[in-house]
Amino acid sequence: MVATTRFTSKSLLLAAAAPFVLVLSAMPSVAQTATAAPEPQKTVSPETAPAEEDAGQDIVVTGSLFRGADTGPSPVTTLTAATLQQRGINTAAEAVQRLTANGAGTISQGWNTGSNFATGATAASLRGLSVQSTLTLFDGLRMAPYPLADDGQRNFVDMNTIPSSLVDRIEVLKDGASSTYGADAVAGVINVIMKKQIEGLHLNGSAGISDRGDGGEQRLDATWGYGDLATQGFNFYVNGEYQNTAAVNASDRGYPFNSSDLSRICNDAGSCIAQPAGARNFFNADGTYSGLASTTVAMVRPVDAMGGALGRYNILNAADGCRDLNPVTVLPGQSPTAGSVVCQQDFRKQYLQVLPQQERYGFSGRFTANVGDNAQAYVSGNYYRTNTFTQISPLGFNNQTTPPGSVLLNPLYLPTYVCAGGVGSLTMLDTGCNAGNGVLNPNNPFAASGSRAQLLSLYDRPRTIETNSRALRLAAGITGTFGDDWKYSGDFTASNTQLDVIQKNYLIPQRILDVVARGTYDFVNPSANSEEIRNYIAPENRTRSTADLWQIQGTLSKSLFTLPGGPLQVAIGGAYRKESIDNPSANPQNDAHPYDRYYGVNSVGAVGSRNVKSAFFEINAPVLDQLVINGSGRYDDYSSGQSNFSPKIGAKFSPIQQFSVRGTFSKGFRIPSFNEANGLPTTGYVTRSLDPSIPAQAAFIAAHGGNAYATGQFSLGNTSTGNPDLDPEKSTSWTLGAIFEPTSRINFTVDYFNIKVKGIINPASSAGAFEQYYANNGVVNLPGVVVRPGLADNDNPAALPQIGFIEVSYQNADEQRVSGIDFGANARFPIGNNVTLITSADASYLLKFEKQTADGNVERYDGTLSPCNNTSCSGSPKWRATWQNTLEVGAASLSATAYYTAGYDLASTDVSNGYSGVKGDCEASIGSSVVTYQDGTPVLCNAKATWNVDMTATVKVNDRFTLYTNVLNIFDIKPPFDPSGGYSINQYNPAWTTGNIMGRFIRVGARVGF
Repeated sequence: MVATTRFTSKSLLLAAAAPFVLVLSAMPSVAQTATAAPEPQKTVSPETAPAEEDAGQDIVVTGSLFRGADTGPSPVTTLTAATLQQRGINTAAEAVQRLTANGAGTISQGWNTGSNFATGATAASLRGLSVQSTLTLFDGLRMAPYPLADDGQRNFVDMNTIPSSLVDRIEVLKDGASSTYGADAVAGVINVIMKKQIEGLHLNGSAGISDRGDGGEQRLDATWGYGDLATQGFNFYVNGEYQNTAAVNASDRGYPFNSSDLSRICNDAGSCIAQPAGARNFFNADGTYSGLASTTVAMVRPVDAMGGALGRYNILNAADGCRDLNPVTVLPGQSPTAGSVVCQQDFRKQYLQVLPQQERYGFSGRFTANVGDNAQAYVSGNYYRTNTFTQISPLGFNNQTTPPGSVLLNPLYLPTYVCAGGVGSLTMLDTGCNAGNGVLNPNNPFAASGSRAQLLSLYDRPRTIETNSRALRLAAGITGTFGDDWKYSGDFTASNTQLDVIQKNYLIPQRILDVVARGTYDFVNPSANSEEIRNYIAPENRTRSTADLWQIQGTLSKSLFTLPGGPLQVAIGGAYRKESIDNPSANPQNDAHPYDRYYGVNSVGAVGSRNVKSAFFEINAPVLDQLVINGSGRYDDYSSGQSNFSPKIGAKFSPIQQFSVRGTFSKGFRIPSFNEANGLPTTGYVTRSLDPSIPAQAAFIAAHGGNAYATGQFSLGNTSTGNPDLDPEKSTSWTLGAIFEPTSRINFTVDYFNIKVKGIINPASSAGAFEQYYANNGVVNLPGVVVRPGLADNDNPAALPQIGFIEVSYQNADEQRVSGIDFGANARFPIGNNVTLITSADASYLLKFEKQTADGNVERYDGTLSPCNNTSCSGSPKWRATWQNTLEVGAASLSATAYYTAGYDLASTDVSNGYSGVKGDCEASIGSSVVTYQDGTPVLCNAKATWNVDMTATVKVNDRFTLYTNVLNIFDIKPPFDPSGGYSINQYNPAWTTGNIMGRFIRVGARVGF
């Protein structure tokens, strides 16, 4: 774990007030000035200034091979370093999460609390088409992906590896761009552009904390640069940055986010939510017992030679009682198996985190030099580390390993005799120990009477997950001109991502059987166990994965002749790229010793490499002063056997200076990821419950006595396996928009987008498997679908268990369509002498998001909790919006930025992935995603909208010193209660509410330049 420093919220509040007071104190004197002064020329410091190439020179715009100040026909959103500072955003990762075009399937920091496949990473999902359909670039060049795939399927670039203090701007191309960049740019491109020139020494430091006294953050960055490209012909700079953020525990937030006990949430009729699995041995609001569940305090009962119960479960160490847990009395009629006293345990309160601990630091450098009069060359390098740490609830000793080769250790028996040479077995009747070579089992209180004991217990330590990611990147290139205005550029980049995942306190069933047979693990007093014995049954699992990419590319362009609107530009180029991933399984299949694998550790992994040869072109034709037509295309040839040509055409028509119409049409593709093509089985867990209105499921509930095991939510493992015969996904996208700029200070944009993807790669349909399992007593007959039962009911071990796993492979089968409208508005209003109001608004409206399956069924996702397979049931909100207002008062500024994400229907409509929800029909979604009260009525049918407001005050004390304060979520708006979102793990949706669950957060800092 990383050491952290804590600050009191009171001291931070006092410090935070200073810039606000200075800004407000400046306003009365300004207000007395009646005559408006001319609009001041905006002055920016070296820390926030655009790169030198922006100052009066043409720049390369994302999505084009040409240099120019106009973005052309494609819609592009640009976030400058100054904008990010005004919004209180200090990482590129956070900046892209706030994008209104960032939709379903985004990986936010709130997912990195133990439930994310790609633990430790963050990424954006433009248009909701998944993180794999969004191409992320660093200075226009590709980077090595994160070695772990999202949901064990989709490769992406981790935004945490971007050196945030060097970001000049982030350009977001909200349009298909495969014609320029190749695969994966189906939904758009995020291009993070670094500063090109920095002079002098620049320091920035800040500290922050939530007003609850947790989530403490410390940040420091330093940059030193020398040389001026314009006068000296070169510039060199080096940079280092460090940021540490402490974890936030669920127990430190308000109800219901701090407890698994949901019995206080009731409807008007007085019926309340039944206790979920995380509330162990709790009572429901109506007084009924939720059912016997294991806790970290061991319970045992005697059994006969056939495993039949000879008594009830009682606390193994009665003298020690429930230790740090809460003891409660259970009457004989309330449970068929529980003894008179059981221990209550609240997983969310005791273990869960809402935000992980994270440490980020790195070093960067760049050298840029003019080469003669007509060329400029550069070389840059980056080293970056990101470390995260989180914990989740402990595992039970009786449990099940993940596919492939899944085995079940349930029940777990304690033998009568133990000995040094004991051999563990499922029955514990043939351990090799007896009265002659062993002793009575000290863990078995029934040993003296000759009976085995059946154990029900969790390990007494939570699982911990630590990730240590290291990213290396080197880039070099040259741009210039020669001859008759020929322009050329060449770039080389190589990058490597190395990831260590360290998992602790994950049990191995064979080793549990070993120590049980030998009597070497103390279940009576777990704290007495040595680290040696703990390391034996739960050895540290350390897995190193790597991803590599290197690429060389070059372009050549020229203006051939002049058209009525300007020069006809033509560019051609070529590229060669090699990429690879080595992500070994952290829990590989072991057919020879199937019980010698971890509980709870996914077997997912992928190993592969490929090279790509590409050729591309672009033509820009200003056929009239009012009309520009742009066309481009790219051919990619993969060593894995796939090839594709991606064309694009766009046009921009400006009948008058104040108004333009723009549009594009393009074809794109996405290559199968290494995991999709070559991946080992990956298991993702979803939360399901049964629907008592379905006869077969009602019968199952009755067979289990209506206890929480049968009526409550449970985890279902969906296992998917790689398929080397997959084809690329093919996309068609088009946009149509308008720009209205009545004055130089005001502009409005509106753009319609439409994307269709054919042959999407998804797990094969398992529709009907869930229902068949309960209707046919656990038997499922569907081609290509394998179903396995889960853990048995402690109260009714002979009854059919809940469904445990559904196993399928990836396939190309379906078609996905998404469309919507983007809105933008920007204005700048001089108010008085040295006072300016700047306002900026962006919004995205999702018109339609749907999938048509191979059998012709259409699943509608927009405005619902779906698609669960891509989003972990975090939904596809119809609206996302941002509105920023900045008041500049001389050397001071005050900014307020509001963020809005619409609510959504809690239906899970992706039937092809095993769900049965219907948008607008809340009751039809019961059992799939909608949670019920005990009387069977829905708790919530629609999640509420999420919004918050961040405030920033900045005062430039002098030319070298600037103070700033950020108050994030200034109104301390809580996340909406959502018992369905994110598989019901948090009771809120982690995709959209990271800022809300943190609460009000205060940060103070200073920037110094020399």
